[in-house]
Amino acid sequence: MTSPIRSDVAPADTNLWSEQSQRFVSVFWTKEYRDIEYQCWRCSSPAVFTAQDQKHVFEVKKASIDQRRILCNDCWRQSLEIRKELVGCAEQWEDSKTNLAKDKVFLTSWLELLELLEKFVPYRSDTARKNMIKKLLQDG
Repeated sequence: MTSPIRSDVAPADTNLWSEQSQRFVSVFWTKEYRDIEYQCWRCSSPAVFTAQDQKHVFEVKKASIDQRRILCNDCWRQSLEIRKELVGCAEQWEDSKTNLAKDKVFLTSWLELLELLEKFVPYRSDTARKNMIKKLLQDG
């Protein structure tokens, strides 16, 4: 007879949660974190939000306790790289809108990054920015 697979467990210290999270009723009954298995939203790979990761995210990084993972580690890292590139595009845009408004290579690359990010996140589409870029590409 095989023993059941036991998920990792980490003790919870709800006193270390963010102020917002301490308003949740779960503050009264959460004593530990347990591994949470899920399927990556983007690539469908099996993944685990480990008890230790939860402890770090909720108690050290002070993320909201209602946060759930939807991306595996590989997809998460890819999405962070895309976000970093998008920040760079936005900074360039702020520094030189007049010149970049006519730069089809820059605009096309920026639009592709915005559309690529949507494959990693099922919400928060930057529709206004995409529409602005599409209009600039049409007009230019």
